[in-house]
Amino acid sequence: MGGEFVPRPLAVGDADERARFRSYIVHGPHRSSCAIWIGAIADDGYGRFWVARDGRQRVVRPHRYALAIELGGSIDDTVNALHMCDNPICVRVTLDEAQQQPLHVVDGNQSQNLRDMAAKGRGGGRRQPGLWYGPDRAARAARSRRLRAAVRTGWDDAAVQAALLESGTPTLF
Repeated sequence: MGGEFVPRPLAVGDADERARFRSYIVHGPHRSSCAIWIGAIADDGYGRFWVARDGRQRVVRPHRYALAIELGGSIDDTVNALHMCDNPICVRVTLDEAQQQPLHVVDGNQSQNLRDMAAKGRGGGRRQPGLWYGPDRAARAARSRRLRAAVRTGWDDAAVQAALLESGTPTLF
C-alpha cells in the first residue's frame, strides 16, 4: 500500500464479507484491550482487508472498515478512523467515549487526526520518546507483525506483553 493513506468513501459489504472481516479479529479479554487485526499487514504497520466492489478488488484499512460497520454501514471520504490507542492494528471502535477508557478507534476528520499526530509526535519526522510503535515505518510494521503473531491463535497476555516489550518501548496496556 505504501505512501500516505487517503480516505475514500466506504460501504460495508454483505453478511459474508462482514463475517470474513470478523474472522480476522482477536478481541482482548479486558475492556481496555485492543481488538487485534490478524489479517494482512502493510509495510507501514497498518492492516489490509480486500473487498470486491464493482467487479474489482480494493484494499481498505481494517480500522476504517470496523468504523463503517459501527456507524451503520458506510462512511464518506471526510471521515477518518483515528487510533486513539496508537495501535495501528487495533479495530476496536469506541463510539461512546464517555463509556470506555481508554479510547481505541474513533471517528474524526483529517484536522483532528493531524492534531492528534502532532500532540503525540507522530508527524513530520518527529517522534516523542517512549511511544510504543517505534521510530519509523519499519519498526511500526515489525511491531504490528509481532503483535499479530502473538494473538493469531487466541489472546495470551504473556505473549502480547512479550511482543510489545521486544522493542524496548512502553506497552499498550
